Amino acid sequence: MNFATVAIVFGLVVFLPAVLVGGLFVWAALKDGQEDTALQKLLGIRRRTRLGR
Repeated sequence: MNFATVAIVFGLVVFLPAVLVGGLFVWAALKDGQEDTALQKLLGIRRRTRLGR
């Protein structure tokens, strides 16, 4: 096999799953934040943050 073929196969085997797992972590964090915000609205909790002052 030549170098280009090895590089493409290596990229698909290593980098693609790493990007997918990272994307899933970001998606889960965003989803959890949405659920947390919805629960706080339901319970009437208003959090003060340093950014919101």
